[in-house]
Amino acid sequence: MAGEKQVEKVRYRVWIVRYKGQPPARLHVRPARSIALRPAEAGTMSRREAWSYVAAFNRAARSGPGRVWAVALPVTVRYAGDPQPDRPLAENA
Repeated sequence: MAGEKQVEKVRYRVWIVRYKGQPPARLHVRPARSIALRPAEAGTMSRREAWSYVAAFNRAARSGPGRVWAVALPVTVRYAGDPQPDRPLAENA
């Protein structure tokens, strides 16, 4: 409806980063000097899913030789062009 405010839920995108120096002491801390390499997964995750993914990935990464780490970053998902209720489809184009 006109004037309705859309509610946006916070979602997280997990990224694999490369870092210099020592790995963080805690699994969910972002390394100070890190460079984004690639998204860990194609989509977004809830806070709980991202927290679990980062913990598991970083436990494994700590025992490996590479200097990679997973970080969860909050993102906003908007559905631009999605039809609006009670509106003709032509208004959404």
